[in-house]
Amino acid sequence: MRPRYLILVGGGDGFAARAGRIAEAQGLRLARATPPLAVLVDAACGFLDMGADGGVVGTLFPRHGAPRAITGFEEAERDTLTHGGSQELLSSHWGGYVSAWVKGDAVEILRDPSGALPCYRARIGEIAALASDLDLLAAAGMTPAGIAWDALGRMLYSCGLPMVESALTGITTLLAGTAIILEGHAERPAPGWSPWAFVEPCASEERAATSERLRRTVEHCVSAWSSLYRRPLLSLSGGLDSSIVAACLARSKRAATCLTLHTDDPAGDERSYAALLCEALGLPLAEWRYDLGAVDLGHALGAHLPRPIGRAEAQPYEAAHRAVAARVGADAFFSGNGGDNVFGFSQSAVALADRALHEGPGAGAFATLRDICRQTGAGPLRVVRAATRIARQPPAYRWKPSPALLHPELIASLRDFPLVHPWLEAPAWVLPGKAVHIAGIARAHPNLESDRGRIAHLVNPLLSQPIIEVCLSIPSWQWREGGRDRAMARTAFAGMLPQAIVERKVKGTPDPFCGEIVRRKRQELRERLLGGRLAAHRILDPDAVDETLRADRATTSEENVRLLELINAEAWAGRWS
Repeated sequence: MRPRYLILVGGGDGFAARAGRIAEAQGLRLARATPPLAVLVDAACGFLDMGADGGVVGTLFPRHGAPRAITGFEEAERDTLTHGGSQELLSSHWGGYVSAWVKGDAVEILRDPSGALPCYRARIGEIAALASDLDLLAAAGMTPAGIAWDALGRMLYSCGLPMVESALTGITTLLAGTAIILEGHAERPAPGWSPWAFVEPCASEERAATSERLRRTVEHCVSAWSSLYRRPLLSLSGGLDSSIVAACLARSKRAATCLTLHTDDPAGDERSYAALLCEALGLPLAEWRYDLGAVDLGHALGAHLPRPIGRAEAQPYEAAHRAVAARVGADAFFSGNGGDNVFGFSQSAVALADRALHEGPGAGAFATLRDICRQTGAGPLRVVRAATRIARQPPAYRWKPSPALLHPELIASLRDFPLVHPWLEAPAWVLPGKAVHIAGIARAHPNLESDRGRIAHLVNPLLSQPIIEVCLSIPSWQWREGGRDRAMARTAFAGMLPQAIVERKVKGTPDPFCGEIVRRKRQELRERLLGGRLAAHRILDPDAVDETLRADRATTSEENVRLLELINAEAWAGRWS
């Protein structure tokens, strides 16, 4: 069962009665109905009542102490939180939550930095609503007014940039870590969570202490999340990130089951690694083949969301999880999603630029140069030149758009479109590698929801706030030590994972399956895209799509991925049209 909530901010005659009618119609508990704040939650979504001062919707864990969700506040703790507000909550707790603090006739809303609990917004008059899903916004009388085609074009161009706007008119998103104050028709920003508070390198800390700090934090967060469930189902690739989550679940004594999917092509078959890990951890493993027959180009992933998500090749992946979950009685889905992002995965020269800027040229910078050359296979001169270019530029990360197969008019109209996000506003003093690291973490947020999340909670524990904060404090060059990506994570969990997993350098990929879909369904792809809504609204370029799908032309991996993203967006548009 997934956590669901609806927050109403406003007042006037009938405010409480309206909230009560919605709760009764939707089978929700009316946790609070005192203007200017009403809170409705389902059985899977907690509400920690702060009395007249508001409350916290979702799941909250203490920063220190047992890895268990709290069910209420002690009087002293409540007084401290009331006095300190959102900033105190951010420093003393973490989880998947949205907090609401009553301040006279205004309400301050904060979404936690992990983005673990969705937060969609809409408004009618002086009533503002924030909810876990569009169905509850609709129940409050805030049904989307149709597709915002311009916004959809911007999303496809922006290459996964988390955005406030959605692709449905009248629906917006509260970004992770963001706080706002609502009062009547007015809205203003409030201090939220900033990743830049945690980027100062702890370079003087002993490596063993750093890896131990990372391991303990990851174990604590996975254990905390797993305490909520009896039978989690873990998506297991056999790679490092999901293997770390599996090891933590096994140590937490959860009755977890692992699921790995494989393609017919060896490049997408990781069963041997998954089996090795599960045997070492004593966890059951289910294996499932990527099935072309499970791909329906007219079906939309994320049809319940205000924006398309994912690509068509993920349909068998979602179907496999639903089937195995039903078979084993899973009550939650766990994943290693976000591991690359938080564990500082990079193949650029930015770590060398960071170390040279922080320490100056010397033995340390030379060691990092050697590490990057070993990891990437690039020559030292090439790496030094790239690092020099990075070091001479401002540290702010420049988000790159994705114009492939989009209409020339759309691309031209977006040349000056600002690809901005609050987390990308880097202070002048930071190292450039931290700007890259933070951008990578933000990149994970649009992928936190999925179709399987509608039947049970989808948990991405590696994106938990304490893990993000610890990882941001680790210098970029330490993530590359020994010529290994995510080096600190490998070191931290070396004693809990098989050596073959710890030292694995090549990752499996579903790219061969993507290519098979395009080859086998080329004509259907052509017909749906060229005759579809995206083409009619001049979002995609019919000539470019036609050329790409020419019968005598082989498509590249990048083209396959883009085509399957566009066909999913086309199916999503069909759903909301």
